[in-house]
Amino acid sequence: MADNKIFVSYRRQDASGEAGRLVDHLREIYGEESVFLDVETLEAGLDFVQAIDKALNSCKVLIAMIGPHWINVKDAEGNSRLFHDGDFIRIEIAAALKRNIRVIPVLVNGAVMPSPEQLPEDLQALTRRHAQELSSSRWKYDCDQLVSVLDKIIEPIPKQKPEPFKPRPIPPKQKSWLAKNYLWIIGIFVGIIILISLLNSPENDSEFDPYQTSIEQEDQKSDPLVEDQTNTSTEELQNFRNSNPEGTEIYDNLSLSGSESNQPVIEEISGYWLLSDNQGNTSTLVFNQYNDEFEFIEYNVFNVEIGEGTGTISGNQLTASYYNSLVEINGNLRLSTSTNGQSWSGTVSFPSLGTSSNIALQRINP
Repeated sequence: MADNKIFVSYRRQDASGEAGRLVDHLREIYGEESVFLDVETLEAGLDFVQAIDKALNSCKVLIAMIGPHWINVKDAEGNSRLFHDGDFIRIEIAAALKRNIRVIPVLVNGAVMPSPEQLPEDLQALTRRHAQELSSSRWKYDCDQLVSVLDKIIEPIPKQKPEPFKPRPIPPKQKSWLAKNYLWIIGIFVGIIILISLLNSPENDSEFDPYQTSIEQEDQKSDPLVEDQTNTSTEELQNFRNSNPEGTEIYDNLSLSGSESNQPVIEEISGYWLLSDNQGNTSTLVFNQYNDEFEFIEYNVFNVEIGEGTGTISGNQLTASYYNSLVEINGNLRLSTSTNGQSWSGTVSFPSLGTSSNIALQRINP
């Protein structure tokens, strides 16, 4: 990738670990071929000065990693190596400044920018460059700040979109013998009941007088006491209707089973969700749901698959088994929702470690 590279300059005795960590991060964003790490990238047998000069010809940015011992590293005689004409750090930075290549000082491990008096003349212009800081306690934030500057100079490689998730078909559950034949069982049971009732019926139905009920009803109508009770009940009913013309009070004490529920209605959870924890780490979960069962795949911020899991939803509770392929460990998710499934909160636990963390899910797409 000619004329579109990042040159990382550092001293091994000063910032070797931080330089390697930063280079790995930058290569994920800008590509393997776009980041040059001084002698690490050189092939055996090449002239060091010529190789640096060639690398700088294709670079737009030089990152000068400065640690607390950057200017104090000395040679065998006790002299500062930075003042040697052949010091490769001096050669790299001086050549970049001379060619007007963008030079960004990056301070690590609490280092501060040196003063012009502490530098040889061809490096004194470095002190006029605005420096970025990288600290272990806020590494991600500081790297993001540096990348936001580099994005204005070098175009990142396009992020690969995750392939569409192809759900594995869930085999149909085999019905038990009882489930297959329950209609026959019910039919036989009903037939037995009918047969028993026929066997126990009276032999002589003629003793039953179908008109007896009507005669008793006529006698009750002629009884003044019954007539008075009937009139009184009708009058009370009419008074109740006059006092409650809408007819709603009669339902005040009724329990409408099934019409109201404290359980939220869980909508389809298939789609993209943002997972976050208390430490500020985030990842993306892609869900596919089948009734009350689901599967998901987890991607990190670079759209690299790092985990997967399966589980079930019951009411407002979500449980799942989880496998993190990045650290090769199994865990369990237990989440609940009070927002009709638009967000979830709970814990992820790792039994083999005896640890758990609070996590939250927030829908990304509708």
